[in-house]
Amino acid sequence: MSGAPHAASITVRETLELLDGAFAEMASGVAEDRYALWLGSGISLGRIPGLKLLIRNALEHLQGQIVVADANCRFRAAIIEILSTAAGLTAAEYGTIDVHQPVTNWPNIDAIVQRLASNYARFLEIGVAGEPDDYILWTGADLPNAFANPASEPDTEHLCIGLLVLEGIASRIASANWDGLIEKAVGELSPGSDALVVCVTGADLRQPQRQAFLYKFHGCAIRARDDEANFRHRIIARLSQINAWRDDQENAPMVARLVDLAVSHETLMIGLSAQDSNIQTVFTAAENRMGWPWPSRPPAYAFSEDRLGVDQRALLKNVYRGSFTPANRDAIYQSALIRAYAKPLLTALVLHVLCAKLCRLVDLAPGALGIPGSVAIKEGLKHLRNALGSHPDAGAVTFIRMIVAHANRLMALYHTGEATAPDLPYLPITSRPIQAMATDPMIATAGLREFAVGLSLLGLGQRDGNWALQPAALPAPEQGALRIITPTNNLKLVFASNAQAAIRLGVNGHVGPDDDVIVVHSQQVLPAMPRSPRATRGRLGRPGRRDVSVTELLDSAANANELFDGFRKAAGI
Repeated sequence: MSGAPHAASITVRETLELLDGAFAEMASGVAEDRYALWLGSGISLGRIPGLKLLIRNALEHLQGQIVVADANCRFRAAIIEILSTAAGLTAAEYGTIDVHQPVTNWPNIDAIVQRLASNYARFLEIGVAGEPDDYILWTGADLPNAFANPASEPDTEHLCIGLLVLEGIASRIASANWDGLIEKAVGELSPGSDALVVCVTGADLRQPQRQAFLYKFHGCAIRARDDEANFRHRIIARLSQINAWRDDQENAPMVARLVDLAVSHETLMIGLSAQDSNIQTVFTAAENRMGWPWPSRPPAYAFSEDRLGVDQRALLKNVYRGSFTPANRDAIYQSALIRAYAKPLLTALVLHVLCAKLCRLVDLAPGALGIPGSVAIKEGLKHLRNALGSHPDAGAVTFIRMIVAHANRLMALYHTGEATAPDLPYLPITSRPIQAMATDPMIATAGLREFAVGLSLLGLGQRDGNWALQPAALPAPEQGALRIITPTNNLKLVFASNAQAAIRLGVNGHVGPDDDVIVVHSQQVLPAMPRSPRATRGRLGRPGRRDVSVTELLDSAANANELFDGFRKAAGI
């Protein structure tokens, strides 16, 4: 791995190269919904206080409660136990600290916090006399406000996971996180869709299937805040809770479901160190039931890390067991390590999945293109994907929101000819994984195959320098979906799935009678509609409306070149 970008500095475009190269099988497996996502606190660091900050806040709270005149002060006693037991300070180190002074004045406070972070479950196990067992976490670190703050907004990672959920390729998610940012992201992307089944208790597992199950096996801060009596004790953090988790009958249904998940689905861990013993025991139990072979295709385990930690290496050793030997150890580690952290990896996976689905639609398109023609056409989609991945802000939450906003406009105009609402829902290409697309009857009737071909042709033209594509200005409804820019023109472009959508584009003001616009129809153009391209093929830069039928182009083209030339002539560009 020498010379490879660091996981923290790798770009989205470089991550796409990993997904096209060494991790192509893993990326294909994600598009087939083969992987269960196992998520940890690393995906929420930009929105939720990190472990070190929580520890420091808890220490400051405890120190602030000390009564100096009380020789038996319970808060002082708790701090002394924390420093001597959880932090493991020597007598000499402890002697430099005056616990009556604010925490910021303690020598080596950063080193102390680091030690406690490495031993956080033991730290949280320490109690305060006369207080609930979880006092340090619940009150000291202020868990309800830290993890259930209504003002917290989803970050790149949560929005990308939400997109994968809605596209039907992240149907099983196991999360050790207490926050509700994935749920909030899905709600933002698709208001009222109720796409997630959030499971905290065994009873939750009996809910009907939706787009995805989210297993919050360490509890949920939202529910704990709103229903403290029933859910506060389900926040798993202390050493005793982690050690007893698997054998606690209250957790038995969740344990069984997670073991089954580890047996039936490949594992992609993002932002999760796997250091907790209960996580290790889940995968060990899964291996005892039915292990994964080595090598496996796609890889049975993948970690989003810069390097594998000792706990992750131990997990791989446990799950591959008999197949794990000194001879193949390094190969196993290398196959499991994706050197990209959550932001670039999840952004790249979203772009990869969208492109893979569109490419599959091109494969399914009618006509006489055949395999060589389809392969050539799909290069246009890959060009568009890579162009997005090369955007200077790719991976930032603003970039994801921009992509979503423009995709919402594009697909709303395409499906219904209407995109004037202020908050359009995300409309997936299809809510099914890629291998199920061929048998989805809605794909043909919705004109999605032809839509993918049309988008591919636009990508090919941009790749070859014939034009440049730009997203239309938002939120102006009259701007259409895209702008296609040539040396002599700046044209509005929209897609229409069928005749009704095409008519509604005009009715709703998205296409005016005098607009210089290209309307790309998946189906045939109604005879009553203007068919100016028939009389002006080959005339470049002609103002006015051009109605282009991808179905007609596919019917008449014998290869990719004929298809592209036909599109250019019909569009008058």
